Amino acid sequence: MSESQWVYLMRGLPSCGKSHTARRLVGDSGLVCETDEYFLTEVGDDPEKFDYRDDLMERARKWNFDRFKFAIAQGLSPIVVDRGNSLSLSSQVYVRYASEHGYEVRLCEPESEWWQEIRVLLKNKDLTWPVLEKWAGVLAKWNQETHRVPLEDILRRMKNWKHGLTVKDILKYRI
Repeated sequence: MSESQWVYLMRGLPSCGKSHTARRLVGDSGLVCETDEYFLTEVGDDPEKFDYRDDLMERARKWNFDRFKFAIAQGLSPIVVDRGNSLSLSSQVYVRYASEHGYEVRLCEPESEWWQEIRVLLKNKDLTWPVLEKWAGVLAKWNQETHRVPLEDILRRMKNWKHGLTVKDILKYRI
């Protein structure tokens, strides 16, 4: 009997520790598939500089999914898809592909202390919105050095956050 092969979908807000948790999960044997990596390795000439360009986002998403498919073809495990992984068709594509190729899929969230606080606040957004708005400002400030996700995007992601999301929810999702 063969050992299980795993895909973890990182989910969380920008600057909450998704990438740190993803690197811990893969250890020495797996691969992190991160769309943002495209803007470090495939755009510009400085691999330390995040050269984001909105006009290249679709190309970056395709590049990341191609890396994901290649990792599955190679039988790598675990594979961590480091994106927001919300209730969306784009998340569904990853789940379906992994499942069709014999991988077990789990959702995973960051381990940072601040994410543990934010995730509790997100459970009751109607009551905790003023505190979440403050956190959004902090996350946007922290993010300016790396991925430059604007405050408005973080607030939108908070408003759309689905607490208790499961892999089954993603598979059943329809527009």
